[in-house]
Amino acid sequence: MTLRKLHKYISLLVSIQLLLWTISGIYFAFNKIENVRGEQYLKNQNIEISKNETELEKLSHEIIKDIVIEETYLKPIEVKLIQEQARGSEYRGKKLPIYKVTSIDENNENINIYLDAYSGKIVAIRSNQWRIWDLMWGFHIMDWVDRDNIDNLLLKIFSFLALLTSISGIFLFFKRG
Repeated sequence: MTLRKLHKYISLLVSIQLLLWTISGIYFAFNKIENVRGEQYLKNQNIEISKNETELEKLSHEIIKDIVIEETYLKPIEVKLIQEQARGSEYRGKKLPIYKVTSIDENNENINIYLDAYSGKIVAIRSNQWRIWDLMWGFHIMDWVDRDNIDNLLLKIFSFLALLTSISGIFLFFKRG
């Protein structure tokens, strides 16, 4: 197989991932990380919420809803206690148990707020913008399930193949015949 043919077939394979890297990179560049994190929904962005000084028992659903009303611009709809990690979830990496408060903003967009079950501290806010960001991040790092592993073999292989096709393309551009 000639270098041109090898370059052609490897480029075809790599081009799909290069397209995903480009699209996700553009999305990252045009979205403020503060908005992706949901900071615009907080009334005071430097708050340390602690409604339960002893932190020995979980806060009630009513108190959790009150915290959301007091500390955000969102309207709480439903409160659910989460006690087990789920792969690829919106709350991955957060200390459990936590409360998930399903809420809506002024545009009726579904916003999930995650609060520490004992202190009431808001630990994460997840909107559609965050969900798209998370999907794009999975494309970007080639970890489509957990979207946390930037040290995966597939990413390393495709990165190397992208480098190889770039170098061979430059070489073939200047090579005669």
